Amino acid sequence: MDPRVQDLSDQLAAKWSSPKGVELMAAGATLVGGLLEHGPLSPDRAGELLGWPGGEVLDRFRAMDFELETDGGDAARGGAIIGAGVSLDPGRPYAMELRGRRVTGWCVMDVLMFPVVYAEPASRVTGRCAATGAPVSLTVTPGGVRDLTPASASVTLAPATGADIREVFCNRVNFYATPALAGAAVAADPDLAACSVAEAWSVGKRLADLF
Repeated sequence: MDPRVQDLSDQLAAKWSSPKGVELMAAGATLVGGLLEHGPLSPDRAGELLGWPGGEVLDRFRAMDFELETDGGDAARGGAIIGAGVSLDPGRPYAMELRGRRVTGWCVMDVLMFPVVYAEPASRVTGRCAATGAPVSLTVTPGGVRDLTPASASVTLAPATGADIREVFCNRVNFYATPALAGAAVAADPDLAACSVAEAWSVGKRLADLF
């Protein structure tokens, strides 16, 4: 594994192993489970699942640099929570199969990691190249990836610190149709690192094992 990829993998593992990271991961996992079982969650229902006051759910996640996704833009004004890594928004570019549902992810790491978290025997994942819009597809299993199309597809990884996780990490962790396109993204944003899809799955497996 490229040293920069390994460094980012170590940073991600350290983030989610920290006391704040453990708290956020536990709360996020609770909401993901709730979304998969119940669909969109009102703030009050999310609070019941978490054991928190419903009116504090969004702010507590925001304080941990994690902005929950809502269907109305503001759950405090009646919108429902529809995303916490796993998203119920069908318009997102990355999709996967979890517990018999077709759901989406905020970034490539979500669709590589959550099928492993939920031990899906074979989750069909689809996405698109962030540079060209070309489709990317693969099957994620507990032991790795297969059926990658195009076989040359690559992934960019990013640090996950400094601001809201979707801004600093998710929006920059993408599929690219070729290593050259991923390399161009890294050249434009030196905080990034490029790796194969198999290597990105290994990073996702490392994070999944923390759940």
